[in-house]
Amino acid sequence: MPLLPNGDSAYQRNELPFDVFEKQSSTYCSLFVDDHAALIVQAERRNSGKGTEWNRYVRTHGTTVQAGDEGFVWGQGAGAVFLCVRPDLPRGPALPPSQKYVELELAADRALDTPRNREVLTGLLKQYAQFAKKELKCRN
Repeated sequence: MPLLPNGDSAYQRNELPFDVFEKQSSTYCSLFVDDHAALIVQAERRNSGKGTEWNRYVRTHGTTVQAGDEGFVWGQGAGAVFLCVRPDLPRGPALPPSQKYVELELAADRALDTPRNREVLTGLLKQYAQFAKKELKCRN
């Protein structure tokens, strides 16, 4: 079974801008196949970086991968966290100085836990981390 299911129609939904440092602290994009969310891609601003508290499932079933400052891949998804240096941003109550990390996550809802799917998820996570650093204007 491929990472994404076969279907007759596909569309994406994204109602928020990508920059998690400006107006909101998180964003997402969903790919729907036959009206079912097949792939969800998220980004969230965080207070912690490498060594962050990953959920129990990720710690138990995930494998460490080289993506961002710390990355994991598991049966139906992948996640990474990285420091994003943005000295141009005004800090204050809406954006405290501690919130300088970004967590990324990919979730493939119907994917099977196979070596090939983990390989594909790892590749997608690495590309997503590169895209996010560029899009968020990280200077590191």
